[in-house]
Amino acid sequence: MFRRRLGLMILLCLILVSFFGVLAVSASMFPKGYDWRYRVISNLLSPRDNPQHYRVAAAGLILTGLFMVPFAFHLTHSLRVVSIFAARIAGATLLLGIVALIADCFVVPQHAHATLGIRRFHESLARSSAGLIGLSMLVGCWCAWNGRGRVLPRWLFRVWGTVTLLPLAGVVCSEALLLLSQFDPALSRPIRNALRHSVFWHLGFWEWIGAVAVFIFLCAATFLKPNESDGCFHVAGADGAPTDPRLRNTE
Repeated sequence: MFRRRLGLMILLCLILVSFFGVLAVSASMFPKGYDWRYRVISNLLSPRDNPQHYRVAAAGLILTGLFMVPFAFHLTHSLRVVSIFAARIAGATLLLGIVALIADCFVVPQHAHATLGIRRFHESLARSSAGLIGLSMLVGCWCAWNGRGRVLPRWLFRVWGTVTLLPLAGVVCSEALLLLSQFDPALSRPIRNALRHSVFWHLGFWEWIGAVAVFIFLCAATFLKPNESDGCFHVAGADGAPTDPRLRNTE
């Protein structure tokens, strides 16, 4: 456990450098100035918007995705004390989200031509990655709620719930308002006029908040361990089911 945690802590440091560090460097060299509150991360990956340094941002995101892969397996292993099925869903969706994130770095953000027959393929991959990672976090929150104080520490649900539900609600509301403005401009105009000068209207703000939330989620997952407060360990039995009878009904 100590070696695994040490390895994950090292990976967290590498993610901090490869994502926040590299993207900060790329943003500092952005031609027209980059304001994270209003610009999406894809602007840093675009040859049109960031022609000289878009490869720097893409390389940072690819490394970030690779460094995140072990966390998918760690999540599966750690949450199985609550539910084998939920643990596999959390790990698999996180892994698929990471794959979509890495693939997204190889697709140039553009709208003029379809890629593989799909218009806005870059945006589709980005939304798929965010959705899959968000689903993994939601399943993790469900496990943390069901195992709180028994096989998982109580603080875990408070941390995971905060960093998952608040940014997710912001992203959903922002996307919903954007779609509403496209399909029914008259209905969305009062809301748009009220929020257009606010950072809460811009998807870029919620993207960066979501990135910080995912990092905090992984930090909490690094210190995830069975709860020993009741004097015993609750681990999965030979058949894969929790040995604690109180948790068998969560399968």
